[in-house]
Amino acid sequence: MLKQLVRLGKLAEARCLFDAMPHRDEVAYATLLTGYAAAADFPSAMALFARLRAFSPPHAAADPFVLSPVLKACASAAAAGADAGTLRHAAALHAFAVRSSAASSVFVSTALADAYAKAGRLELALRVFDEMPSKNVVSWTTLVASLARAGRRHDALRRFAEMRASGVACDSHAYAAALTACADAGLLPRGREVHAICTKLGLDAVPYVANTLATLYARCGDIDRTLTAVSRMGSRDVAAWTTLIASYLQTGRAEEAIEAFVRMLRDESSNSASPNEYTFSAIIAACANIERVCLGEQLHAQAARRGLSHARTVANSLVKLYGRYGHLSAAADVFRESIVKDVVSWSAIISGFAQEGFAEEAFALFSEMRHHSSCPRPNEFTIASLLSVCASAATMDAGRQLHALAVIAGLEHHAMIRSALIDMYGKSGSMSDADVVFCDRTRDDVISWTAMIVGHAEHGHSKEALGLFEEMCHAGLKPDHVTFIGVLAACSHAGEVELGLRYLNAMSKRYAVEPAKEHYGCVVDLLGRAGRIHEAEELIGRIAADERDGVVWTSLLRACAARGAQETGKKAAERVMEAEPWGSGAHVAMANLYASKGQWHEAAQERHLMKQKGVVKGAGWSSVEVGGDDRGVGVFVSGDRTNPKDNAIYVMLDLMYYGAGMVRHIPDQLDLGSEVELIAN
Repeated sequence: MLKQLVRLGKLAEARCLFDAMPHRDEVAYATLLTGYAAAADFPSAMALFARLRAFSPPHAAADPFVLSPVLKACASAAAAGADAGTLRHAAALHAFAVRSSAASSVFVSTALADAYAKAGRLELALRVFDEMPSKNVVSWTTLVASLARAGRRHDALRRFAEMRASGVACDSHAYAAALTACADAGLLPRGREVHAICTKLGLDAVPYVANTLATLYARCGDIDRTLTAVSRMGSRDVAAWTTLIASYLQTGRAEEAIEAFVRMLRDESSNSASPNEYTFSAIIAACANIERVCLGEQLHAQAARRGLSHARTVANSLVKLYGRYGHLSAAADVFRESIVKDVVSWSAIISGFAQEGFAEEAFALFSEMRHHSSCPRPNEFTIASLLSVCASAATMDAGRQLHALAVIAGLEHHAMIRSALIDMYGKSGSMSDADVVFCDRTRDDVISWTAMIVGHAEHGHSKEALGLFEEMCHAGLKPDHVTFIGVLAACSHAGEVELGLRYLNAMSKRYAVEPAKEHYGCVVDLLGRAGRIHEAEELIGRIAADERDGVVWTSLLRACAARGAQETGKKAAERVMEAEPWGSGAHVAMANLYASKGQWHEAAQERHLMKQKGVVKGAGWSSVEVGGDDRGVGVFVSGDRTNPKDNAIYVMLDLMYYGAGMVRHIPDQLDLGSEVELIAN
């Protein structure tokens, strides 16, 4: 009865039965201790073991079958992080095992080595293992798994080879441990060798091995072999389904991931493979990748119904989904309701507010994160998100502080941080600082070079941008689609029409980068600035129909408005309105075009059409850092009168406007020293 209750996990009932037994031998103690070990309940296991020793003679030898489950409970507690004193307890039990001559037992030594490894003392685990008089398959498997878990994958595979050479018969768990080491290290050829052995022994269909094989091939990007490994299983368990869904997600096949999840739900009743928190985390991430927010909300409800919505991995995926598509209220609710928050949780919510432009809220969350006792220091994603806010608002002081924090955290040489710093300094008007960051790089990467090229292009430094591009190619780096946006923008600013056309043609032929709508938009802008409206229109005609969106037509419309090309402008405006029916840009551009030709009636009609459709032109806004030591960011909008010093601001604007107008009418040879001094005063 005691064994049955323990097997069913009913430990409270098992303890009541144990306490009611008239005679309790070591078998009964070992049975209940095994249950506590399986439940990772180390305090109960230790208390029960102490009770057994209290009724035993002082120098009595310890039964290995009693001591080993206590050590297993210690190892389980260490792995779960449930007890900070597990290392101390493991050392005490080790001393007791040596004193009572139980350390020579393979069961005790294996459990002890596992406890040390999971408590973070791998060197002690290795010493225990090397001193074992005899080793069985469990001992070797524990060692291989411990080394793989500690990141020493090559050592794990070396020990696995020693295990096979020692003549110990490897089981499915041993092969799975070796395959895990191969997967973690990305050693696909070695993993295939182990796979071949498993196939020869008929172990590749064992669920535990099949799941590990699927993980190996998924991490190495071989989705076909992942599917083959999973299909070898007679019935797929939750690990197999989750690996399959995650594999589709990692290879950019989000729709197929969703289809696999639907099949999993259909098979749930027959094979008891209910989705767990990792399944929901992966499938919600798939929804985020293909803009399926509505489906993500349904999955949120499913996870909540199963009691999984507050799990850390699920909550993190939900925060990323809602944050990425502007549902900040929902993202904040999920974040606040999450019981356990890690650096990924904080980075996801901060990134959500940052990408929507809510700088104050993003920095407030960052401050809260830094003062949160249980959260580790920020990572590259956290700092890069905040640097993007600084870049958008051109708040260089805050950006410099984040730069200092990145240096302290040892992240300044991370490609993501470096490119974000270059972007921030560039958009804040300090390409010299951006150049310092770029020159301090420890190794080359496409992201940093691209950030510098785009930064120079945005500042009109076309010669520098194009020179950097050539240097980048000579350094052996392959430019990506973002790099070419910077290159084509530089050509546009410099008026290098023929060079821009050559770069566009060379993208696919020389650099294996297919031009997208953004690249065509740059070249249309380039041709339009040069007054070659007809060629720009012909270029748009050569673009695939699904690539002709508002970006390229807007570029053509702006060129038409600047050059007064009315007929082509009308056609471009119609296409922009089809792509963006509620946008104001096309209407405003056409109204300005008509006005430039003196066609006031047509301009008024365009404005009236805007009102009829309910299209409202968004007010332009600007920001500026103001103040002394305690600086802040002031935001102002055209016609805004909410500032307490608005009268003084508008007086100064009028004075500047008047001074600028006066300067336009003063001959160049006139001495302006006194007038400039007067205006400055």
